[in-house]
Amino acid sequence: MLVGMVRTASTPLYLGDNLRARAEDAARSAGTSLSAWVREAIVERLDRQAVIADGLAAAREWEAEHGPLPQNILDEAQRELEDAGILPRRTA
Repeated sequence: MLVGMVRTASTPLYLGDNLRARAEDAARSAGTSLSAWVREAIVERLDRQAVIADGLAAAREWEAEHGPLPQNILDEAQRELEDAGILPRRTA
């Protein structure tokens, strides 16, 4: 199948009834198909993981040159990632 001139393949996903119903409701609310909604969710997750991997690589590179990052910088980065929804909020 071609979607937007990109070849796609059908991939069976095994979801519990509750998860499938929630995903279908979310897709319907977004005005899209379940398939498109799942694709978008996968892309968002992959993008989030790439941001995290890039940030960790940059931090390792900086630390290799300058030594450990100060705790206040690490805490600020944690808050920014939480605020952006990239990382879950830490519980106290």
